[in-house]
Amino acid sequence: MSSFELHGEPEHTPTVEEGLQAMLQDGKRSLRQRYQALEGEVARNPAKAILCATAAGYLLNRLPLRSILVANVRIAAALTPPLLLAIGAAKACEYLQSKARIKRF
Repeated sequence: MSSFELHGEPEHTPTVEEGLQAMLQDGKRSLRQRYQALEGEVARNPAKAILCATAAGYLLNRLPLRSILVANVRIAAALTPPLLLAIGAAKACEYLQSKARIKRF
């Protein structure tokens, strides 16, 4: 069922927080399913899992992890202000829409 009635008036408009919470819940559910699938694969084929873990450990030892971490922090620092601006704009729109609904009634 859609959250909209037949005449286009929404029954319940989700807030920004509800949208973010739904995204987080979907992400958690997806990660949990993938983790359970990986556990099952390790239980079915432990030798392959040990070989993959050893190879991953070797590669992680060879990678320049400090440089990768610094790059990720720089990217996160660059993306934070636009993200906060977008969330603030969404909240302002939400506030203005609620005021418009109150004036209509």
